[in-house]
Amino acid sequence: MTAPELLDEDLAAIDLPYIEKNVSRHGGVRRYFRYEGKRYGRLPDDPDSEEFSREYWRLRRIAEGEGQADDGAKDDLSGRPQPGTFRWLCSLYLASDAYRRLDKTTQAKRRAIIDAMLLEPLKPGGKRLYANMPLAALDVKNIEVLRDRKASTPFAADERLKVLRQVFETTRPGRDGKREKIVKENRARLVQPFRKKSEGHHTITAEEIGRYIQHHGTASKATLAIVILMYTGLRVSDLATIGPQHRRGDIFQLRLFKNRNRGPVTLQIAIHPILDTVLAMHPAKGMNYLLTEYGKPFSIKGLGNRVSDWFDQAGLPHCTAHTVRKGLATSLAESEATDSMLDGLFGWKDGKTSKIYTAKKQQAKLARQAVLRIDWGEMGNILPHPNGGVASQPENAEKKAN
Repeated sequence: MTAPELLDEDLAAIDLPYIEKNVSRHGGVRRYFRYEGKRYGRLPDDPDSEEFSREYWRLRRIAEGEGQADDGAKDDLSGRPQPGTFRWLCSLYLASDAYRRLDKTTQAKRRAIIDAMLLEPLKPGGKRLYANMPLAALDVKNIEVLRDRKASTPFAADERLKVLRQVFETTRPGRDGKREKIVKENRARLVQPFRKKSEGHHTITAEEIGRYIQHHGTASKATLAIVILMYTGLRVSDLATIGPQHRRGDIFQLRLFKNRNRGPVTLQIAIHPILDTVLAMHPAKGMNYLLTEYGKPFSIKGLGNRVSDWFDQAGLPHCTAHTVRKGLATSLAESEATDSMLDGLFGWKDGKTSKIYTAKKQQAKLARQAVLRIDWGEMGNILPHPNGGVASQPENAEKKAN
């Protein structure tokens, strides 16, 4: 027997670990690679074949990349993604219509989040990346790891989940030509976010607005900004662009920045007399009412930060441009504005958002009407009444008092 033959025979005699054998009722043997209780895939039928060896070591490298120390070459994002991996799924999502319909700024943010997740190592300080993890291995546990890597910033952690849920919805043409999901189950939806449901942004009050204006002065740029917000309900993205070109007599007409690509909304907003007076105090010097110290238009992010700075300077760090929008909606609902009125002013389409504000007012109003109808019969006459004393007393009340 030659040396090569001895070597082949010795290799064939090795009992490879992590192989699960299942015998069918017909006597056939099926082999699977199982590592730490998890089945990674079926192996070829012939254990002596080169095909079996290649598949065995491929699955073993995948398993050890997840569960043991990294001892292989460092992963990277170069070249085409390997089909069936996390990076491959992300690349399909980034090429999908769902992603392309997003606003450019939203695309950039979402792409940055995806890239950060792809570059996450399987183990802290390890060489292998989540990018090349097989989709079958990207289970709830691993998604929780991606979330928890941002545990110190819960909002960022939840943003990862939000993006992952969109990525897992990616589709491709099926056999019948219809779109079908690549990953049948959206595992990201099985992972709980960090943040609890709340009422969201603070709702600014009239008293807080008064403190803000008193601090900055009625003729200031800071007051011009908040007055536009107070009497139009615009978002900061529209506050950054609104200017004289949007004025048509006593109305503003402008296309809202949000959803301008997917579902554009054009609003006509009547100019309130107070807003008209404040605008007259600040003659426009260009296409925007609000300009930087250098006479340039604000970027959306820049103006948002500037408004927050103005609130900080007034001792109101919990307030932002959005708190003014929310305060306006609340104030209008308390003034008996209808859902349709709120929809018309804020550009809401489905009526759901307006009901958030009117429902609170309707609840309080209905509760007040209900309280006025409470009648406990004679029992209610024992208690003090607002007109002084009691309405009536039981016959033995005086005897008990004595």
